[in-house]
Order: sequence, then structure tokens, then C-alpha cells
Amino acid sequence: MEITGQPKTAIQIPCCLCGTLITPNPANQCGTCLAQQFDLKSILQRGPSGGDLTIYQCRQCRRYQHTDSYFCHHDPESPSLLALCLKNIPALTSNHAHRSHGLSCLTLVDSMWIWTEPHSMRLKVRLTIRADVGESNRSVTVQQRVPIEFHVQWKQCVDCNREFTNRTWHAVVQLRQKRRDESKKALLLLESAIARNAEVRKHVLRADTSRNGFDFYFMELMHAQAFASYLSSVYPMKIKTAQKLVSEDRRNNTANVKTTTVCDMVPLNRYDLIVCDKRAAKDGCGPGRLNGRMCLVEKVSSTLQLVDASPSRTNLQDCFADLYPEKYWKGEKHFRIVFSEKRLVRFVVMDVELCHGGSGGNNEYEYDDGDDFHKNGNGKYALADVEVARESDLGVSEETFHCITHLGNLLEIGDVVLGYDLVSAVLAGADEWSMKNAFNSNFNVPDIVLVKKVKGGGAGSSSQQETAETEKMEKKEKSKSSSSKRREKRKQKQEKKMKDLADTLERMGFTGKEHSDESDQDEWNVEENNNDDGDLENDLKLASEYGAVVEGNLGGDYE
Repeated sequence: MEITGQPKTAIQIPCCLCGTLITPNPANQCGTCLAQQFDLKSILQRGPSGGDLTIYQCRQCRRYQHTDSYFCHHDPESPSLLALCLKNIPALTSNHAHRSHGLSCLTLVDSMWIWTEPHSMRLKVRLTIRADVGESNRSVTVQQRVPIEFHVQWKQCVDCNREFTNRTWHAVVQLRQKRRDESKKALLLLESAIARNAEVRKHVLRADTSRNGFDFYFMELMHAQAFASYLSSVYPMKIKTAQKLVSEDRRNNTANVKTTTVCDMVPLNRYDLIVCDKRAAKDGCGPGRLNGRMCLVEKVSSTLQLVDASPSRTNLQDCFADLYPEKYWKGEKHFRIVFSEKRLVRFVVMDVELCHGGSGGNNEYEYDDGDDFHKNGNGKYALADVEVARESDLGVSEETFHCITHLGNLLEIGDVVLGYDLVSAVLAGADEWSMKNAFNSNFNVPDIVLVKKVKGGGAGSSSQQETAETEKMEKKEKSKSSSSKRREKRKQKQEKKMKDLADTLERMGFTGKEHSDESDQDEWNVEENNNDDGDLENDLKLASEYGAVVEGNLGGDYE
């Protein structure tokens, strides 16, 4: 204890309590007696209602409460957390709290942390306080170091309370893709896009899975519209908006309206073999030069890039066309899927010969003049006559097939390629009849349609995969024939659904874990979906565009 603020003189008087010689002061007491009479710790330790000092923290997000609606994150023993603790001491913020104890003024000189166990739910601070004892005109200044203890209590923040409470959302985005084979390839591609862009998913309150897609819930309508706009730039889709009136207050002219934004994805995936009906041109929804032909979906971004399944030997540029989502939904009945990626067969390249020449035709050297053609990523392709044989027929049969493909620059003798075998394929009678009536008169159905080259795969690897799948099927146990079989099925189905939901949210980055590109490539082969083109990767970097859309409030509605 040290008494400051009084001039040093040669005159000394004894303390009125203990008799110690001191410099004269208005209280005529020494510092020890003043410290026993005025306990600063009991004044500073008192809370707003007379109890202990309390700091509130959210159990879920670990943020500290500043006001009733504002919570902020602070590191342990940080200056910002120390400032929050000092603001929660009533004796330092109000004047009437300490006047009844004979103190006219309290001044904070210094503050520092005292180490405590991180799980003790306690925060300790050592304060250096300067207090004026007595009346303002005849006060005595006393300086003392006081330890203060804060109790940390749990209190749910506004954002976490909204997540754990039902019916708090105002807008939902329903992402759907309906296919007969129930393929999840396009949904996995969108999962990767959402996981790589933290700016897009920061406004998502909750995400649920459904049979054909996902449901994303938002607090504001403009955030839902911006999220749907971002999804449409990654994959072609049709966006529709519907509103439902929940409640209204006619006196205050307010209403509680929930908005549902439905994003219907085009049910075409990469490497799908489709038929473009020749009658699509009459409805104004044909794919241009590829109308009335069999096409292969070569690339998927905001539009679909189609390539002719049976191209001519003269012009490569005429083999490609873009299909916009507006045209697809306008004539959806004119586009039918013949085979999906599950029907791909492995072939071995026996011979490759590039298609050179042809009067007025473009080969691999002549189509360099088209700048727009190269911007679409088509400069790597070239027309070629290829002789292939089924990998399963090697050593068994000498049957080979000839076809024309756009992968001439990518194939070499001995490579393994994936393609569709139309020779041994069996279609229903109605489908075969409709296909023949959908083609132009100058179109010939090819025997083989080559799709892509297999990287790092040699002959015989498919048999090893089939053997592994067979062994895996044999290890499956048969279901028990008992009365509890239905209960076990329901339990397993529910556990599988919850596990799939947790895995999906983790892949999209909603669990707070960092996104790993290597694990994505191993689990669902995203790199294979986007190899040989960089357009989709450029489309994913839309954080700045997303922010601009949010600020602009997306002036129009989706129809």
C-alpha cells in the first residue's frame, strides 16, 4: 500500500490508529490502516446484482457475449478478451457503486492475466487500481493491486439458437436431379464446387439430403437467390420460385412468407450417350448441327457441350455443339439417354490413323484458325480412324471394330479406352423404333462410340476389379429369417441415412473441417469428371461475383 498525491514535508504526525509517524493527510491514517478500512477487492468483485462477476460464452460456437444479440470470438488470454472482462466490472463503469464505501473515484492503472486451467470455467485478472478516499477536496489517493475472478457460464447465441429451433428459416433452395438410373455423379460435382467456395456456404443455416438432391435453408431470400445463381453457373439447371404465406399482420402491414427456390438440374451427365430428335429443330430447341444425330455429352458447365457420336472425316468443328439449359427444358422430350456411364466397355486400340485431307475439310492442322473453337477447349481433339477390340475378347476372339472418333490426338496403339458397344447392346422394341425415327436420313449408327482414354490402366485390370467385386459380394451375410428382420432393416436404413448425411455435409465443408482435394479424388473421382478442361475450375472462383450479387439484392425473381 502506498499513499501518493501529497507533498513531502519535514512535519510528521502519528497515525490516529496505530501511532506510526506519517506525513499529514486528510484521513490522518497510515497506508496499512487505510487498506484495512477500505477493501477494494470486495468492491471490484461485486457483480451487477451483488453476486459474482460472470462472462457468458456459447457452448456450440465458443463465442463470448458482448450484448444481447452480439457474440464474438476471442482467443484465450487475449487483449480483446481482457477488454471484455473489464467492461463487465460494474465498479469501473458506474460511479454510484463505490461512493457508499467512502471512495470518490476509481481509476484503472494496469491489468494483466493470471493463468488458470482452461477447463476450470474461471478467468482471473490482476488489476492495479488507484482510488481517492474521502471527499473530493480533501481526498487521499491510494493505489492497490487486486486479483479479480470471473465465472464463465454457458449461454446459447442467437445464431446457434436459430439452428436448433425449427421453422426459423425464410428461404429454402431445393436442388434436384431426376434420372432413371439414380446416378449421383452431378450432385457429387456440385458438392465439390460448394466445398471449395466458403463464401457461398457461409449463409447456409442447415442442409438436408433427399432422394434426388439436397435442401439448403437460409435466413434471407437474397442469400438463397445468390446461392441458386452460383449453382446455375456450375451446372445447367432450371430455377423456379414459389412463395407460401405463413402468417400476416394487417394492422402493421407485415407478413411471414417462406420462399422455396427449386433448382432442376438437367438430367444429363458427362459421357452420357443421347439421341437428339430431328423434330427438335421445329420446336426451336435443337442443338444446331447435331440435330437428328446421336451425341455424346463431352463437357458439363453452365452449358452442355455435345460431340457427334459418328462424325464425318472432313470437318472436326462441325462435330461439336453447345446445348443451353433453356433449349433442353423447352424440348425435353426430344433428348433421350441411350446409355449412361455404367454401360462403358473397355477396348484396346489396335491401330490409329488420323483423318488427313478431304476437299474443303479441316484436319488436326487446319482447324487452328478458329479462335472461339480453341477457347472451348477443342484444340486437343482430332478426327481419326481407329481399330479397336474388346479387352475381354483378347486371346479368345479376333473380332475387331472400326470407328471414327474425335480422340485422335490422345490415342496410341496399345491404349485402353472406354466406349459404348452398340453391336452387342440390346434395346427395347419401342426404344429402337423411336431411335430410328429420330435420326436424319444421312446418319449411320456406329458400331462403337469411344468416350475417353483410361489413364494408368492396362489390359487385365478390369478382370481384377470384377474378382474383387465378386469376393465382396460373397462376404455379405444373409439377412436373418426372424421376426426382428424388419426392425433391423429400418435401423440399418436410418443409420445409413445419417451416415450419408454426415459424410455429405463434411464433403461440402459445413462441419468446419478443411476440404481435401486428394480425398475427393479417391472417393468420387472429381478430377476425372473435369480432366482436360479448365472452364469449370474457372467457374468455381466466383466469390467476388457472389458478393456483388448479394449487394445488388438480385433485382429480379426467377421464373
